Order: sequence, then structure tokens, then C-alpha cells
Amino acid sequence: MSARTAKNAKTRKPAELSREFLTLMQEWQRLEDQTILYADDLMKKTRNKLVRITMEMIKHDSQKHKIMQQMLIDSVTKEPFILSPDDLAALGNGLNKHLTAEAKSLELADEALKNSELFVTKYILSYLIADEQKHHNLLSRLDDLKRATVFVT
Repeated sequence: MSARTAKNAKTRKPAELSREFLTLMQEWQRLEDQTILYADDLMKKTRNKLVRITMEMIKHDSQKHKIMQQMLIDSVTKEPFILSPDDLAALGNGLNKHLTAEAKSLELADEALKNSELFVTKYILSYLIADEQKHHNLLSRLDDLKRATVFVT
């Protein structure tokens, strides 16, 4: 990295501080609002339990996404994230136990999927497996962050 590039990197604001970033996040939130309304509307129109539960899962995910998007917006516009080594160390045992539980859940769900034959069963199990994999990956990355922060400090 040249001296000029290093100087520019030090004086440049993070992309998250740009108006474009905030506009993108707010537009994304509006799309989540539309998804929530669509799911609510479809749930009112159907008596089919599978369609209703699928729409409920989608609605719930969109609501979670909106909360996390707002957290990102607030971290840029109000109060930044501060994650100390003490914060991460507090995760220690609980994080390891939950990673173990998630891994066991994935094993059980995968075995249940192998032993299922009905479309609805496979459909719901596939969703649950994807969700458990997502949780396991998030926790693994948090554990990596914990280890990296402890290593750096």
C-alpha cells in the first residue's frame, strides 16, 4: 500500500456512514414491510395449515430482519457498536454449549429427513435444517470473533 493510499484510507469515512448506505437499508426495510403485509394477507385468505405456517415463518423472519436492519441504521446514526473483550468473554461457556446443541439438532433433523417420505414432512424438515444451519453458522462466526478479539487484545 502506497503512502498516499494509506493516507486516503485513514481519512475516508466507512461506507456505512454514507447517505447511500442508509437509503439502501431503509429501502430494504420497506420491502420487508411489504413481505409482512403479503404474508398477513395470505394468512387471512387461506385455511391451509401448510400455507399459513409458511407465511407465518416468512413474516417472522421479515420482522427479525427489520429489527436487525434498524440496529445497523442506529449503530451508524445514533450509537456505534462497542464490543469489548469482556462482552465476548461472557459468551464463553454458553456459546460453546449452544454450538454443541445446534450440532446435535442438525444431526437429529438430518436423520429425521432421511426417514421421512411425505412431501409436507420433508418440506418442513428442510426449512428447519436450513434454519439450524444458519444458527450454527452465526454462532460459529461469533465464536471466531470472540477468539480473534481475545487473540488481538
